[in-house]
Amino acid sequence: MFKKVILFVFCFLLIFLPWIYTAQAGFGISPPHIKNKQLVPGSHYEQKITLLRSSAEDDLKAEIKINAPEIESWISIDKGNDFILPKNSLQVPMIVSLDVPEKAELGNYKGHIDIKILPIENKDGGGVSIALGARIDIDLTLTNVAYADFLVRLVSIPDFELLGWPWHWKIFSKFLHKIKVVMNIENIGNVKIAPSKVTLEVYDIAKKKLLESRVDKSLKKVDSFSTKEVIAVFPTKLDAGQYWGKIKIYNGNKVVNSYEIAFTIAKKGELAQGTSKLNIWAWLLLFMYILSVIIIVFVLIKIKIWRLIKILILVIIILTKPFLPFLKKFIAIYNNIKIRFWRWISIKANKYNKDNK
Repeated sequence: MFKKVILFVFCFLLIFLPWIYTAQAGFGISPPHIKNKQLVPGSHYEQKITLLRSSAEDDLKAEIKINAPEIESWISIDKGNDFILPKNSLQVPMIVSLDVPEKAELGNYKGHIDIKILPIENKDGGGVSIALGARIDIDLTLTNVAYADFLVRLVSIPDFELLGWPWHWKIFSKFLHKIKVVMNIENIGNVKIAPSKVTLEVYDIAKKKLLESRVDKSLKKVDSFSTKEVIAVFPTKLDAGQYWGKIKIYNGNKVVNSYEIAFTIAKKGELAQGTSKLNIWAWLLLFMYILSVIIIVFVLIKIKIWRLIKILILVIIILTKPFLPFLKKFIAIYNNIKIRFWRWISIKANKYNKDNK
């Protein structure tokens, strides 16, 4: 009897299994929750949720339903509440955004987001469709306590080329040639933040001789709960060559990260990615220099020489005014010496004339 039952079940599966269409062999999400205990009213928070499946032979449809009555209006999905999981994509990311109103009450808020995965249409026009799903738990806390902190995800010093003529002249290069430290800063706090300062020490390739030391405190802040590229800029007078940069990143007075990175300053045309690009400030600097020369030439042409000399004498008098008492004494001593000298010359001359007679 038992064998007959087993045989019946096997035959049933053999006949009807081809008609059963499953939405996916396996489905999951990562991470399965949205948690934040440090939100403040008016803040914006994003979290990436990755939809995972074990095979991706067909397009599937994802249906999103938000079950969080108190905060449903705060939540949005970048792909919308219905979107396609394309075939051949085992991982499909979606961004869940939270925009907390300015007047939201402090406290704890909970809810969940249901995700249902369905086939776009039944294969062969019949059979049974099996929907798979998952749930994202929501646990949020609104507070009025400011929390400021950040993580440094990536740091680099890009190679760059020296500028060509006339930008390599010292009057330009000291303003235009700059070493950049590029940082990916993740703000894990609930207020805007940036490193308080970044220091850069540049050594020769042997790491023995300190060539330059610079500090940048004017860094752009990163919004709360977001990651952004922040660039520290350091003017340099270095010539072409290879160098080591020792970087320290500060949060307040504390060093939170330090790095040693090699970089290259190349001559014009030596880097594969091309030459350094001139920005608007380079042309503005050139314009200012030219304008200054024109103004000086115009002034010299318009002002008569005697007036220019008079102005120069007046400037000298003003500059030497504190030293006038000493100057008067020096002139008196000089005149006294001059009188005595010519008196001595006169005596010698008279004596010489008498001797010749």
